[in-house]
Amino acid sequence: MVVGVVVVVAAAVWFFVLRDTSPPPPDLGSAAAVAAAAQTTTAPPATTLAPTTTAPPAATSTTAPPAATSTTAPPATTLAPTTTAPPATTLAPNTTVPAVEALSGTWTVDTTIGSFSDFTSSYVGFRVDEELGQGIGSTTAVGRTPVVSGTFELDGATLVAAAIVADLSKIRTDRSGRDNKARQALDTGNHPEATFTLVGPVDLGDLPVDGAEIAVAAPGTLTIRGVTNDVEIDLAATLVGEIVTVVGTFDIVFSDYGIEAPSAPIVVSVEDHGVVEIQLFLTR
Repeated sequence: MVVGVVVVVAAAVWFFVLRDTSPPPPDLGSAAAVAAAAQTTTAPPATTLAPTTTAPPAATSTTAPPAATSTTAPPATTLAPTTTAPPATTLAPNTTVPAVEALSGTWTVDTTIGSFSDFTSSYVGFRVDEELGQGIGSTTAVGRTPVVSGTFELDGATLVAAAIVADLSKIRTDRSGRDNKARQALDTGNHPEATFTLVGPVDLGDLPVDGAEIAVAAPGTLTIRGVTNDVEIDLAATLVGEIVTVVGTFDIVFSDYGIEAPSAPIVVSVEDHGVVEIQLFLTR
């Protein structure tokens, strides 16, 4: 009996306290799938309208028999060789030409795409490794906030400006017990917002058509707890329909921003550095 109780308690401690529940890092392919799904929800109404608008007139038309008895049918056959098909084929390649110019303008973070409950929405967050005591091993702490705003300004194939603001007071971690400690470490009571501002334009090279990917390093400044430092974000982006999907990561040293890693009785040590992660959906 005692052994069984011990086993049950140990299993409960592992499941609720020690089990690594951290979500995976942001992934462009997964985010692109979310962007695609967000735009396919309106497809059924569009397809149901097509057959109902033109089908009845075509079926009730009485002009088909006169056309069949018309004596001018031979001239109609002589017109076939003069169809305009060649001009139509010359227009097709032009549909992909305006890809660069089509992306020019200001794109804004859209927080209505995806859901924060499964981290498929726009978010900004962190990832840091912890070492647990009593020979348990290591785990990864992840915290994210869905309260994000910002804009990206494109001029042709150049990222002219970008600014991202994240409300860290709304940060949630993979374990609710960590939430308050994370907010205290970030001093969100006095400095609730973290901001990133692009420094200088960034050449994006050949901007992609729908579905292709680009990867760039975006230099800028990051402000946390009122402290500003230079950073460089590794960004990956893709255009999915009418949505630009962006993911990115970069390393930070906590002491550079006056952050003291939070502690807990079971935690032996926390790394003095971590990874900032972002996932953004941009629309016009």
